[in-house]
Amino acid sequence: MKRSIAVAMLWLAVLSFGQSKKPDPFIGNWEVDVDHSTFTPGPSPMSRTMKFEMKDDGALRHQTLTPNLFGGANIIDYTAKFDGKDYDIIGTGLDTVSLKRVDANTIERTGKESGKVAESCTMKVSPDGKTMTITTKGAFRGTEYSSVQILKRQ
Repeated sequence: MKRSIAVAMLWLAVLSFGQSKKPDPFIGNWEVDVDHSTFTPGPSPMSRTMKFEMKDDGALRHQTLTPNLFGGANIIDYTAKFDGKDYDIIGTGLDTVSLKRVDANTIERTGKESGKVAESCTMKVSPDGKTMTITTKGAFRGTEYSSVQILKRQ
């Protein structure tokens, strides 16, 4: 009898743990609302999509796809853990990025070029999980840039 009660309590604990864990709010596909986003200097992209996925080792993979005027696309891609270490990034003037998880809905990303910090970025998902705001400031080859991108979950 005691064993049956112990097994039942263990199952309840396992079930409640599985149900209480919320999915990561960043994971999924997002589209930039170009009409409500700002890019300095311009121009704004015609469209842009982003995909976030969590790898088995706890690393976040982030891909950005921005169609260009020639029928192709610019792709930014990186996979990084939330440990503050530098990870390679492709498709941009940055060489590496590092991630810090501020809270469940906020990630800070730091980008480096030639080992020096060149960009800071804050990604924040709204409490309802439907909107993400990405605020970026940086400099590339002496030109400062910034953006506030508003994304909608797809």
